[in-house]
Amino acid sequence: MTPDDLIIAFFPCIYFCAMSQVAFSWGATNYRKLSVREKTDMILERSQHREQYFALAIKMLAIAQERGLRLVMENPWNEQTYLKANFVMPPTLVDKNRMMRGDYFVKPTAYFFINAQPTKGFTLQNDKKKRTILGTKSSKESGLCSEERSMISPDYARNFICDFIIGKAQQHTMPELPFEY
Repeated sequence: MTPDDLIIAFFPCIYFCAMSQVAFSWGATNYRKLSVREKTDMILERSQHREQYFALAIKMLAIAQERGLRLVMENPWNEQTYLKANFVMPPTLVDKNRMMRGDYFVKPTAYFFINAQPTKGFTLQNDKKKRTILGTKSSKESGLCSEERSMISPDYARNFICDFIIGKAQQHTMPELPFEY
């Protein structure tokens, strides 16, 4: 990789999102049939995994800064996220409602730009039927979100790239942002 390349990292969010916080409690629904010992073991294992991913995220950002690599890292962003309380830097921007750019979920999302600045565009595409977490398929593994919930729509990906990476105006681009992001 060179400084001319752009890395877009969709870092695993299952240990940082607000829903993950519930899995650090003996009262979590997924633990209802377990003994206190089993619940404790599950919580400690989840804590170790979160620590590993947190360390990887910090290392990735540090390497990009030190080597002058352009990087954009994405992760969920709402009141209870782990990164909001514990990360080494604030996000460069937060997209508070991804549906406005063509996604299926509102899903507030933070973007951390390293050695790059976002362009300022706003492509309004609010044409999807809203989906909710409870309306998606469950994950095959307890404690993880489903692939359906994790994916972004192709429209959102295109609009995000045009609005914040390449600054390309599209048919529905607004000249100025109607809200603060």
